[in-house]
Amino acid sequence: MKLSLFGVGNAGTRIVDQLLAAESQTDRPLTDGNVLAFNTTPSAFTETTHIDDDRQVVIGDIHPDVTRPEDIADEGEEDRREGVAGDPELGVEVARDDLPEIRRALDMVDDTEVDAAMIVAGLGGGTGCGLGAVLLEELASIYEIPIYVLGVLPTSEESDRRAWTAARAIRTFVPLADSVFPVDTESWLANAESEETYDEINRAIATRLVSLFGAGERETRAISELRMDPNDVKRTLEVGGLATVGYAETELEEVSEGWYRRLRRLLGFDVPEPEPQADAVSIKSLVQRAVDSKLTLPCDIETADRVLLVLSGPPEELSRKGFETGRYLLEDETKSVEVLAGDEPLPEASRITATLLLSNVTGVPRIEALQRRAVDFQREQDDLSAANDQSEEVDLSVAGNKQSTAEEESIADGQSTADEHTDGDDRPAEDDHGFDFRDDGMVDQSEDEVESTADEPDAESEPQEQ
Repeated sequence: MKLSLFGVGNAGTRIVDQLLAAESQTDRPLTDGNVLAFNTTPSAFTETTHIDDDRQVVIGDIHPDVTRPEDIADEGEEDRREGVAGDPELGVEVARDDLPEIRRALDMVDDTEVDAAMIVAGLGGGTGCGLGAVLLEELASIYEIPIYVLGVLPTSEESDRRAWTAARAIRTFVPLADSVFPVDTESWLANAESEETYDEINRAIATRLVSLFGAGERETRAISELRMDPNDVKRTLEVGGLATVGYAETELEEVSEGWYRRLRRLLGFDVPEPEPQADAVSIKSLVQRAVDSKLTLPCDIETADRVLLVLSGPPEELSRKGFETGRYLLEDETKSVEVLAGDEPLPEASRITATLLLSNVTGVPRIEALQRRAVDFQREQDDLSAANDQSEEVDLSVAGNKQSTAEEESIADGQSTADEHTDGDDRPAEDDHGFDFRDDGMVDQSEDEVESTADEPDAESEPQEQ
């Protein structure tokens, strides 16, 4: 399956870089160069090694509210964050202002040569959430191929604001994308949280995605029992929602040919091929380990609507009986009747791998916990806003008393200031590009405002004749 990749933000850029590294190491031409990386933080591109310079797109570099590296150096503020500083609203604004630049960059990607597109972003960041949402809208409006999103979730140790931003991102991306792959970083982290640990996580994610989407892209003359097809992945993911990936591998023993077998081969005698090391039982065990492996998003696998199994390895080790055994196991484990399976014959491979795709999983504890944090954070912000409004009302009442005294004096002088009075509550509400939280749920605030506006008659407008 050919895939175009769009990295957004720091996390998205790093993961796309690892995906390109895995593409090169496994000799699977997954992208064929159809790659772009967007960021409001240009210094993040210095950490990449596989993304070409002309594929690195800096957004918002002339926007007055975007922090540039020289701004931090000039002001000497080491704690000041580069880019949009985690503000998704600013990320949206910057992306919309630079939409012509984004569209020019998209011209470098040939969507007719790929089967699907994928946006990769950190959902807790301002660039990943804000710019990522605008990019998803743009791709959905111009592409006729499926668009997937790989989104990295913030950990519980990160701020409530990042959890709030990630929850908004999920609620924005899921309805627009054909499928969303959340990555629960916290479940992957051990006790030590070093930069090397995050690099290992990124490599593990890249291994899973390349094994899934890149299956069948390597050129080989080996005959496949059940060859993988891009439509198998599309069909599995077409139900939408959240998807997760599991992975397991087993090393094959290196079998050395003895002198007697080599002599017979040199003399032209028939030499029987060695017996396969993997039988139906070992394939079943490998599939079971993939089911029990660390999923990109831990979940109850029985909630999956559809399942796809990809087995990769030497063709002599991938028997149809092993496939059927693995499929029966998945049907029993997931309680799903829609289990697809395909193989990727790799004659020179030294291992067998099993990659598992579960689509439209529900009731995910990590997502539910993230949403609870977001709702609590929104309530705190609402309480703070209400307290500030009450404080402003007190100030306005004091100012109003002074103003009424001035009005009485001006009226006595034959002057009126009624036309000059302005009610502070008449100010238009600021535009909200995301979602709001009410009663433990998420509500599209923009739609609510449109409906309320449509339901309320305009008191100042004159009735029109029919």
